[in-house]
Amino acid sequence: MLDDPTAPNTYERTPLDYVAEHADRVNQMCDLLEALADDLPRRPAPVWREAKRMCNSVIPGHYQDVLTVLMPILLRRIAGELDCEDTLRRLQEDFEDEACRLTELNDLLEEALTADRCTIGPEALGYALRGFFNVLRRNTSWETKVLLPLATRRLTADDLNEIALNLLPRHAKGMT
Repeated sequence: MLDDPTAPNTYERTPLDYVAEHADRVNQMCDLLEALADDLPRRPAPVWREAKRMCNSVIPGHYQDVLTVLMPILLRRIAGELDCEDTLRRLQEDFEDEACRLTELNDLLEEALTADRCTIGPEALGYALRGFFNVLRRNTSWETKVLLPLATRRLTADDLNEIALNLLPRHAKGMT
């Protein structure tokens, strides 16, 4: 792994790259949700099933990477720096709110898959999808523009090793 436990990160590829790649997959899922919203009232089942699959794998995996692995380590590293800490805690709250809304989104996607049972109209369904993917895009933007650069600058080799121990085995198994 990394040699000097106190050195700032200078490696080309780190465990943070997995988090960034996952953020890219979240954005791809947002593109898919946007395409579905734009295509309403059509509901091609294979595309909706793919969206549901991604919501059940990509987003929870990304939340796990950020909320249970990266954030605690980064918050520990910047403890006492109130501006940074407040910003990260706000982003953490946004991610937690999204996680709560994920069940709602899954229910919506499941209902959309069964056109004969769908109780929500195309306009309302499109509005709900847009609300979800717009929040996701905003948070992944913050993540890639603020969180990951801060982590790259501030985390030590020991921090990155700790992240790798928690993150890489799951990614190595092909889990999203």
